[in-house]
Amino acid sequence: MAKTILITGASTGLGETIGNYLSKKGHTVYGTSRTIEGQARPFHTLNMDVGNKESIDKAVQQIIAAHGRIDVLINNAGLGIASPIETVSIEDLQNVFDTNVTGIVRTCQSVLPHMREKKSGLIINISSIAAETGLPYRGIYSATKAAVERITEAMRIELAPFNIHICSVQPGGTKTDINKNRLKVTLPEDNVYKENFERTYELINKSVSNGLEPEIFAVLIDQIINSSKVKACYRVGKPVEKISVLLKKFLPATMYENMVKNHYKIR
Repeated sequence: MAKTILITGASTGLGETIGNYLSKKGHTVYGTSRTIEGQARPFHTLNMDVGNKESIDKAVQQIIAAHGRIDVLINNAGLGIASPIETVSIEDLQNVFDTNVTGIVRTCQSVLPHMREKKSGLIINISSIAAETGLPYRGIYSATKAAVERITEAMRIELAPFNIHICSVQPGGTKTDINKNRLKVTLPEDNVYKENFERTYELINKSVSNGLEPEIFAVLIDQIINSSKVKACYRVGKPVEKISVLLKKFLPATMYENMVKNHYKIR
C-alpha cells in the first residue's frame, strides 16, 4: 500500500537515495532540506530546516493539506563533527546536537499530532553504529547518536497506545557526503592532539569512502515500511563494525579500549 512519506535531509546522500527508491516504489515522498525546493527530483521537494520549528510546521502543514496524512517520517538530517573534546567549539557542539537530536524532537512534535489523530504511523530515526561507542575524536557525534537511540527507545513505549511505531536504523560506514559536510577542527602544528587526530581522521574518511552503498539502506527502509512488526533497532554495517558492538558488550572495558586505540593507531 502506497504511503505518504516525509524525509528530512534529502538533498544528498542517504536521504536522497532513500527518497529516489521509495518514490519508484509508488510512495508519495516529500524530501526536505533547507534549499531543496524546486530542484528536479523523482520525489516532491520542500524547504525545511530541522533547526526551525516554524519551518517544520509549515512543511508538515503543506503535506497534510495536500494528502491529509503523513504515514511515515524518516528523520535522516544529520551533521558530523570531528574534534578532540578538549578543543571542540561549544558553538559547533550545540549546532550538531541541535541538528542531530533536537531536530528530531522538533520534527516528531510537529508530525505526531497528525499520526495520533489517524491512530497509525511509523517513525524511522537514522542513527549510527557510532551510537554504541565513544569513538575517539568523534565523541560529540557518538553522543548525539546515543541520544537518538535513547529517545527512540522511550518513544516506542510512549507511542505504543496510539498504534504508532518507531525504530532506529544504525548504519556503519556508508558512501555519502558526510566527509565533505562534517565539521572538522583545525589544530595548530604544535597541538598535543595533532598527530593522533590527523591519523584518525584519515581512517574515518577511508571508512566512509570504502563503506556500504546507500542503496542497501533504501531497500531496508522499504522493508521496514512494509513490515507487520517493527524492531527497535536495525544495525547494518560491515562485519568488523557489527562485531565491534558485540565485543564491547562482552570484553573488559580496558581490553576493548586498547582494541580501539590499536585500530586508530593512537599512541
